[in-house]
Amino acid sequence: PVASLLLVGMAIGPQGLSLLSPRVLSFLDPALPVALAVLGALVGLSVDVRALGGRRALGGALVESALTTGLVAAGIALLAPIVWPSTAAPLWVLASGLGLCAATSLTVPGGDPAEPPARDRRVVAVDVLDVLAPIVMGGLLLGAIPHGATLAAITFVGQAVVIVVLLAASAWLLLARATSDTEQRVFVFAAMLLVGGAADYLLLSALMSGLVAGVFWRLAGGPAEASVRRDARYVQHSLLVLVLVVAGARTEFTTTAFAIAAIYVFLRTAGKLLGGWAAARMAGTDGDRALAGHLLSPGVFGIAFALNLFRSGLPDATTLLSIVVLGTVGAELVAEIGRPLEAKSAEIVEAAD
Repeated sequence: PVASLLLVGMAIGPQGLSLLSPRVLSFLDPALPVALAVLGALVGLSVDVRALGGRRALGGALVESALTTGLVAAGIALLAPIVWPSTAAPLWVLASGLGLCAATSLTVPGGDPAEPPARDRRVVAVDVLDVLAPIVMGGLLLGAIPHGATLAAITFVGQAVVIVVLLAASAWLLLARATSDTEQRVFVFAAMLLVGGAADYLLLSALMSGLVAGVFWRLAGGPAEASVRRDARYVQHSLLVLVLVVAGARTEFTTTAFAIAAIYVFLRTAGKLLGGWAAARMAGTDGDRALAGHLLSPGVFGIAFALNLFRSGLPDATTLLSIVVLGTVGAELVAEIGRPLEAKSAEIVEAAD
């Protein structure tokens, strides 16, 4: 319940009951990079392109996320100066960040792609795979904040990826030699602390660092992969609650945030409908309407990336986080309204046939 937990965070945050005061939030903030790294690792452990429908599903997911990102970023870049004229951060960074936050729909990673019926598997595949490009592009965007859109930013991110791979390899070697479940669990959590902490220290994307580590562990295989998968899944729901409640508590209710959030919801809905139609054609799913409706739900990774931007020290990051939180709640309402309409439309089409 993404929207529900965000609303709970708003209610108990500094602008609500203040149970989560600024002082309490400052104590919780250091845990966020680790939570984001775990979520990224779960995506990396889950991504098997062959099991998820092959190149067609991957291509459909990339097209869908690119259409949504591009539409939201372009719309924000055009309309934001009207309602948000005094931005301290570069407009292209804010627009790109909001576009990437809007692109994903995945809520809880780590599921087994073989579980859904075959007719739904490609829909699930696009849902899982459309998070890949936004995480990678988000990592590059965070690298570009201190270095600009230059080769130095790509080099910096590449060096950080090498560091994460070395950390993941060290953890894999330790896990392969662990003699008990308790020892394995200690090594897994230590590895997540290192990956998330290194990303936070270098002002990089903890999501992308976790994704890189997760992909390495999945490809390396062995008992280490099973250990990481088991322990990461064990804590994922607690970390999701932490991420969503803290994001809700950090939300500021300003006219600017509400105005741009409304634009964000409208553009995201249009992008998901258009992207879902295109992805259905490429992935070969049964009916583009079902896929588009499935993708309208915003999921948690937009919030996760907004928190990444917040932790980077980007100017206006609090306003950007507020826009994404309010936009996520709005997008969830749109998805809930769309489900009965979609069901009714399907009934009419079935009766006509």
